[in-house]
Amino acid sequence: MVNEISTPTVKPILVIGVGNSIQMDDGIGMHVLQALEGHPLPDSVELFDGGTAGLDLLPYLQNRHTVIVIDAVDAGMEAGTLFRFTPEDIAAKRQHYDSLHQLGLLETIRMAGLLGTEPERAVIIGVQPGVIDWGEELSETLQKSIPRIIELVLKEVWEAVQHQQKNNCQHS
Repeated sequence: MVNEISTPTVKPILVIGVGNSIQMDDGIGMHVLQALEGHPLPDSVELFDGGTAGLDLLPYLQNRHTVIVIDAVDAGMEAGTLFRFTPEDIAAKRQHYDSLHQLGLLETIRMAGLLGTEPERAVIIGVQPGVIDWGEELSETLQKSIPRIIELVLKEVWEAVQHQQKNNCQHS
């Protein structure tokens, strides 16, 4: 008898928090993930702490319908300013976002595209950091921004669920 190796089921929607959790506001992605754990999420959603990984995230992005990334983005704005953009937005506008995580993440998404396994949708929720220094706590400004970030992430999650259901109906 041959034992079959089962492949773990990949949830179609991945929410990734990226950043350095010991660099205060740079760890906003992980803090938001922790807060999201207390919210009811559809079964189709997986939360993942991406840390400071770049191309190492490739296996986690492959074959997902939607990837939602939460990260600190230094765009020279007021601390706590929120951004929503896609990899296509950055490519089209040739905008500069000062984050090593975005560079690694964008390259990883492009690599998944070259392999034909890129997510159908990718969204980055960026937050302007206030304090990047040694420490695990967020600045007060970013701590206060967490409820709004969660609201934006949940909006993206539910839009992804609807988009995926619409696609499933069209393919049926």
